[in-house]
Amino acid sequence: MVADGYQCRCLVRKNSNLANLADIIDKIELFEGDIQDKQTLNGIGKDVEAVIHLAAHGHVAAVTDESYKMFNDINIKGTQNLIESCLTNTSIIKFIHFSSTAAMGLIKDVPVNEDSKPQPRTPYQKSKRESEIMALSYFETRQFPVIVLRPCMVYGPGGEGEFLKISRLIKKGIFPKVGFGKNLTPAVYVDDVVQAAILAVEKGMPGSTYIIASETSFELDRIRELVLKELGINRFYPFLPKGIAVLGAGVIEFFSKIMKKEPIVTRQNIRSTFTDRVFDISRAKEELGYKQQIGLEKSIKNTIAWFKAENLI
Repeated sequence: MVADGYQCRCLVRKNSNLANLADIIDKIELFEGDIQDKQTLNGIGKDVEAVIHLAAHGHVAAVTDESYKMFNDINIKGTQNLIESCLTNTSIIKFIHFSSTAAMGLIKDVPVNEDSKPQPRTPYQKSKRESEIMALSYFETRQFPVIVLRPCMVYGPGGEGEFLKISRLIKKGIFPKVGFGKNLTPAVYVDDVVQAAILAVEKGMPGSTYIIASETSFELDRIRELVLKELGINRFYPFLPKGIAVLGAGVIEFFSKIMKKEPIVTRQNIRSTFTDRVFDISRAKEELGYKQQIGLEKSIKNTIAWFKAENLI
């Protein structure tokens, strides 16, 4: 955005790592605050035309009470604090709230679009859905220009998250094929998410929600094949029946709760693995002009190269 001529104000905490901003630190304005503390946000929206709200707490496998509280305090209350701090700033014409397709839960009917009825089940999914409802309520009652973006699993250089976890499991040889289906998995490369955010600022309709994903979902077999190729590994693909995989994940969940730790995998994770998930991105394409810019093979090549460079895998 800086390269495109935008003047950018970045909200940072006292303990924020600013290393990734080093090359442009003299070209942006830093605003120190925390979305969990509304008082620190006074003046955050002054003279701002567009807000891109990315701050969130995310752990899709989280089951502990501590994580649930973090989801609530950051994803819901934190978003509300930021919106209320921006309400009086009439200069704001777009407020881009980053949610996630996780807010929709696991919907078996495909393809899924923005009008599909959300079915969130896990603490993380529920917090993302509740944050959407809360944010859009300010559009409905106060005409505050909220736009919701729902990216699916984001991967690419600069990020870790679920794709790094999957890649590590693949490298260790403990990422089995579950069931006999295609295991269609939606994912979106980071460059396309950036593109969507800027398009939402420029063309998005307040009050609207947009799913951001690749043109098609990917077979997990293909993702595994490409990850192993970039790692230089040739390995047999282990197989697990659906029932055994779900049962095993349930055992892991049970003992993780006893030890008050987050499980490496949950039953919901397994179900999402063998449930084909396909998203319809027609609305983003038609209203925003959104278009996938890079194919799966090149994007995984770039991602694994970055993991290696950062000694993450």
